[in-house]
Amino acid sequence: MACHEAWLEILSAWHDGEATPTEVRQAMAHLPECAACRTARARFRIIGDALRSAHVATVRSRPRAVLHPRRKRALAAALVAAAAMAVLFHQSSRTGGRAAVVDELEARHLTAFTRAVPCDFESADPAAVRAWIADHLGQEVEVPSVPGARLLGARRCSLSGTPTVSLMYRRGAEPLSLFVSPPGTRTAVENVRLSQATVGCTVGRLGAAVCARPGLFAVAETASSARAALEAF
Repeated sequence: MACHEAWLEILSAWHDGEATPTEVRQAMAHLPECAACRTARARFRIIGDALRSAHVATVRSRPRAVLHPRRKRALAAALVAAAAMAVLFHQSSRTGGRAAVVDELEARHLTAFTRAVPCDFESADPAAVRAWIADHLGQEVEVPSVPGARLLGARRCSLSGTPTVSLMYRRGAEPLSLFVSPPGTRTAVENVRLSQATVGCTVGRLGAAVCARPGLFAVAETASSARAALEAF
């Protein structure tokens, strides 16, 4: 969720103790001027605190000599996000189905955009994305043009253990995910509850906004972006 992939890699390396002194100095100079990177840095700290409190073992990557530093940092970011998902699922199992669904949506969104290529199928053409979803998931899904956002493509994922699809966008620098709610699941129950609520939005553990309308969830940095995506349908 940093302002640029290069900064995400540096912040991830800093979090893992892999950043060089020069990168640390660059990051410390950059953070006061960049709200997006301050948010990313804060989220890495939250993830670290959650990992320590849950006593989750740290996952180690290959030896330094095997991986190029840029690839190692990207891998570190993915491992941190995956560990965050595990912690969220562990914690949410104690807090009931509603929290579990929101945590899962937030985790799917964050882990996808941690990757250098978040989509399984990349295209800015709504018709091409719709055709790919129909071919690979057997679903007819509307792919809207979201005001002020650029369509990146789509990816396969699961919610409540059921295969589904998410549509990936960027609204400016802000990542945005639209998830199709699988019918007959705990996710669908929460979709109905949240879509009928007065506000229709909530906030995940790591600060992402999760909004709902019948059959769909939108996850973004801000509720305004999530709502704009849902209103485009």
